[in-house]
Amino acid sequence: MKHSLIFLLTIAFLSSCDKNDRRKNEITKIEIATGGCFGPCQSTIVSIDSSLNYKYFGGETYFTLPPDAKNNGKLKGYYFAKISPGFWDTLNIKLDEINYKKLDTSYQHSVDDQSLEVFIHYNNKIKHIKAQSASLPDSVAHMFYYVINSYKSIKPKPTKDTFNFEFENQRHIPMPNIRNVKFPPPSKNSLKN
Repeated sequence: MKHSLIFLLTIAFLSSCDKNDRRKNEITKIEIATGGCFGPCQSTIVSIDSSLNYKYFGGETYFTLPPDAKNNGKLKGYYFAKISPGFWDTLNIKLDEINYKKLDTSYQHSVDDQSLEVFIHYNNKIKHIKAQSASLPDSVAHMFYYVINSYKSIKPKPTKDTFNFEFENQRHIPMPNIRNVKFPPPSKNSLKN
């Protein structure tokens, strides 16, 4: 009888440990796109949703890197992964910590740094933010770059699928070929002054 009671208590204890106490997250999806800057910034898009889908697109850099420059692990093309429930919960906690609902919709006080566009879907609403990275409050910038650089820990796999994203102005605009630009010689009148 004593052994049966210990056995039953052990089974009850172990079965209670298996319960999945999931956090109640109101966010259903976050998408962040990065754009250009006056440097080697890569255009990227990260989309993560409550179904634990992780979608990543890595585009070109706006200014060509020298041939001997390292890629620094930047991914190019379309990638996909499934994230863990723990990663999704952590992402939601970090967004709650920066009070995402009360963030401004525009942080555009600088011009020569990386541009960002963010969509946070929650409770049938969308928080849409356009920003320059140097204009963001530090805690917000850290959170957004946590998402942007998450591919390093998630390690998504390449896919031949393409994804549709919501972004308005995060299209890569090719730089003009300046090697063929010619300037006319100065006029004789401008040389006399």
